[in-house]
Amino acid sequence: MTIRFILGATKGMGLFRPHVKSFCLREVSWLMTGNSGKRNSTLSGATQKEQAIRSLSTVFSHLSASCLAILFVFVLGQFEFDGLKGFLVDVQFRLRWKKDIHPAIALIQYDDKASIRYGGQLRIPSLELSQVLGALAEEKPKAVGIITSLNEKNYSESELGLIAQSFGKVPHALVGYIDDESLGKTPPQALKSLSNFFPGFISRDNFSYGADSVSRRVMIAIEGVPTVYSELARLYKGESQPLTFRHSHRYGESGATLQTYINWSGGAGSYPTISSQLVATGQFPKDTFHNKIVLIGSSLEAKKGLDHIFTPFSREPLSTPLLEGAAQSLATLLNNNAVFKSAQWFNILLSLIVGLLTVNMVLYLSPGRGIFFVVSEVLLLFTVSWLVLAYFDCWVDLAHPFIVACVGYYLVIPYRLVDEYRKRWHYQEKSEMMAQLEQLKTNFLSLVSHDLKTPIARIQGNAELLINEVSTEGARSSVTAIIQTSDDLSQYVESILDVTRIESATVPVQKTSRDINTTILEVIDSKAFLAKEKSIEIVTELEPIFSFKYDVRLIRRVLANLVENAIKYSPSNSRINIVSKESGDWIQVSVADQGVGIALEEQEKVFSKFYRCSDASASSVKGTGLGLYLVKYFVELHRGFVELKSELGKGSIFTVSLPVS
Repeated sequence: MTIRFILGATKGMGLFRPHVKSFCLREVSWLMTGNSGKRNSTLSGATQKEQAIRSLSTVFSHLSASCLAILFVFVLGQFEFDGLKGFLVDVQFRLRWKKDIHPAIALIQYDDKASIRYGGQLRIPSLELSQVLGALAEEKPKAVGIITSLNEKNYSESELGLIAQSFGKVPHALVGYIDDESLGKTPPQALKSLSNFFPGFISRDNFSYGADSVSRRVMIAIEGVPTVYSELARLYKGESQPLTFRHSHRYGESGATLQTYINWSGGAGSYPTISSQLVATGQFPKDTFHNKIVLIGSSLEAKKGLDHIFTPFSREPLSTPLLEGAAQSLATLLNNNAVFKSAQWFNILLSLIVGLLTVNMVLYLSPGRGIFFVVSEVLLLFTVSWLVLAYFDCWVDLAHPFIVACVGYYLVIPYRLVDEYRKRWHYQEKSEMMAQLEQLKTNFLSLVSHDLKTPIARIQGNAELLINEVSTEGARSSVTAIIQTSDDLSQYVESILDVTRIESATVPVQKTSRDINTTILEVIDSKAFLAKEKSIEIVTELEPIFSFKYDVRLIRRVLANLVENAIKYSPSNSRINIVSKESGDWIQVSVADQGVGIALEEQEKVFSKFYRCSDASASSVKGTGLGLYLVKYFVELHRGFVELKSELGKGSIFTVSLPVS
């Protein structure tokens, strides 16, 4: 670079001034930014290749994660997770608004108060049952269902005979036995002629489904024998033949049973009950049981394992009587609104969608946002399935999608950690290489800049000697051009050295006490030739200021850059105002021009390294984009600041504020 510069300068003198200047600007720009036409194309190609590789890697990552999600969904589908399914649907039942109970169902319970009358008997006494049926006969109910175990084990033959006689008092009295001993056996001899002996079991998920003893299902038929609930529903609807539910999507077979899921309208107490003691003694409002299906059963605390059940609303031992479950089961059949499960293909499809969406979004998002997405996804699934259950009585399997969403996140995290470690290692390696290149660039700039200063100084010295010896006006003009070009190049080299020092944090600050007005006048004197070339008038308003400590060399550079910029970007025959004043603890120097001005969106950027405004870049005015960067840096070294006020077409005002102490 030094040889080329010397050749250009010595060959053409002033004639080659523009070429020398543009060459130096181009070389300095290349050295500082690493940009040239060929180099740009090379870097662009490398960047495109790197982006293509990164894109392929991203696509491969998403494909791998998607395959992993599909495999996981397939493996997960081999497990039922009935416990989790039951828990989730129970929560949905609890959150669902309470539905209206069926108005045709009434309950009579043999409770602890009634039991006291008979010495604490744990079975419904035959006398109590007979009196209750007698009282109901006057009410003319639609049908009566006795949910208890009527067998020879609990009742004597005479007691069963009394009960059989009482059955004739009401139009339809059915027995729903709840003991396993009666299943598949003939009814007691005293009840054989009545043909009203049916299973009345309330299901408890002890070994299947949720395996949590919660009552979720109603039995419709067991081994072809209809249950008391389906018979009561048939009688209420006036059907002559047993009701068939086999062709409905709401009902299904499980082993030897036909069953469906109870559509719970609420928890314990949804159906009001009346004590058998009050009914037996006639202490109840008239028409309470008229044209209704009356269910009779016991709810004794001593028989909490038999007379009470767990429901989706509560798992407290004595919270819900078995009679409540019987009423909810019967209401489900009367309303024909049994809860049904979503199809298996839909469950698999939903799990696949959730799995694919989860792993791909977790790969795409940051870990924190990935957790937020998974939580939002789970909440959205739960909300939608809750609405589907509330409005359409459909039980959507949430267990598999929830597990897929949660476990899918943790399956992707290790993959992400490996991938990010690989990227971090790549970036670290690249960063170390760039640090080495930056150091080499800094060293190179420092060496070259020092080497440039010597030939420039020689050219300046020889030109200054030569200008006194030439006699013709043309030769004097050429030598003057050489001196001016040398000054420009000297400033450029000094700027490069300053940037190198800034990047290596080795800019020395040597403060001495001096009047800043003196420094301003020195700068104006040094730039008088540039101003004269454009017929620009420099007007000063310098307030008398006491001397204060500042680095004369650095502040001179600051003011010189501001004044030179004002001259460069001002039109001919304009004016530049330089004002100095003391404002409190600050010394302020303002340089105002009447130039083109700076757009508002670019005013913050002009102090950036190598930045030039769009208008300046398009104009014939040459520059490196380092002047204002150095101005800001040198002023901030003095713990001061620079302000800019500018308007397009009206000029700019740069104000430097330096602390007095």
